[in-house]
Amino acid sequence: MEASLNLWNKTLEILKKDMDEQDFSALFSEVNEIYKVEGNYIYLIVPNALTKFRIEKFYINRLNEILSTLSGELVKFKFVLKDDILDEKENAPAKKNSLYKRPLKAEYTFSNFVTGESNRFAFISAMKVAESPESLYNPLYIFGNVGLGKTHLMMAIGHYILDNKIDTNVVYTSAQEFTEDYFLAISTKKGKDNIEDFYRKYREADILLVDDIQFLEGKQSTQEEFFKVFEYLHSMNKQIVITSDRSANELKNMMARLKSRFNWGLSVDIKAPDKALRVKILQRKLAFLIENPKDVPLEVLDLIADIFTKNVRDLEGGLRRYVTYCVSLNLPFTIENVYTALDSLIPQKEEEKHLNVKNFDRVKKEVASYFKISVSDLESTSRKQQVAYSRQMAMYLIKELYGPSLKTIGELFGNRDHATVSHSCDKIANLIKTNPLVKGDFDLLMKKINS
Repeated sequence: MEASLNLWNKTLEILKKDMDEQDFSALFSEVNEIYKVEGNYIYLIVPNALTKFRIEKFYINRLNEILSTLSGELVKFKFVLKDDILDEKENAPAKKNSLYKRPLKAEYTFSNFVTGESNRFAFISAMKVAESPESLYNPLYIFGNVGLGKTHLMMAIGHYILDNKIDTNVVYTSAQEFTEDYFLAISTKKGKDNIEDFYRKYREADILLVDDIQFLEGKQSTQEEFFKVFEYLHSMNKQIVITSDRSANELKNMMARLKSRFNWGLSVDIKAPDKALRVKILQRKLAFLIENPKDVPLEVLDLIADIFTKNVRDLEGGLRRYVTYCVSLNLPFTIENVYTALDSLIPQKEEEKHLNVKNFDRVKKEVASYFKISVSDLESTSRKQQVAYSRQMAMYLIKELYGPSLKTIGELFGNRDHATVSHSCDKIANLIKTNPLVKGDFDLLMKKINS
């Protein structure tokens, strides 16, 4: 708490330089107490609703910018009313801690969600639910393939509601965790007390967020318990949000009455992002990974967006790996380093693999025939000058003609590492520029292969 309070005071010192002294004092003089530090948020107590409104309307972005600079981390300020905290403490029921608390991920907010044609309707629907829970959209059922942002939108709803009413009881769980909770409740010695804890946890929710509902498929008894929770909350006009990897009608071994209830409110799907959205996502992610995002050329982001087309999680993971690789090894942010850093992650269709293998074999046969050695010599560990030169030429030809990763080329020649392949290709490229004989070999081989 003390460290967080110091950050707040240092932030105010910087902000004060940009404000009229009288306005600053009137607005911030009584904001000097931290309520709690949770996730990536520092919650500060404000004396009244007008102060809270003015800070959030005019100063919150600048405050968080200063905080980010001072802390060097993704941390933000949030503001809560003193009266809300007092009400929360007075009305908070004594709850048993038989179930683990499952916090929302701090970065999963609406402001961090990048929208495009594939997810805009889902985003707008989630915003409407967050702004007016217990609306006609109950339940909100979000479905789509893995890694497209369903959990992000669900948790963003929870964050938005808590930002505006901190005493709301938002309960987040996955269908798997719900199943585990129910199993533990009925299988331990405490019996009735545990099952009561289970019901109390879920039935006291003002907002229930349930991830990956498809996990309940085939679990009849757990479905029955979830049905009871759903019916109770819905009858009490409590908001329910559900995610799944498919539409409710496509769920297998799921009670018909549950599937019917999933369709009561609004079902929205998230599709795979198009190229423009993938690049936007990468640009947003890059701002959190390095100090100056402009250091990474747009053509690099275009290439990464072309590699990962189906899954946002894989897309962001690919960018993170590329940036980490370049920064750790002090390498430039180039297209060549994309292939090196992401070599093992780059997907390749089976028919493309088959076609490439045939092409690679042809190059090796043509080179071996031209230099009057065998293909096995090219693949061997021999360091004889004639064999080594032939092998380097074959590597360079494959790289120029088909552009596979250095690791793939190395595997074609006795599992040589990518550093060896890189050195070989660079050597031939330089010799072609300076040695007419090497250029002659290269030109003749290219003509033979292309014919």
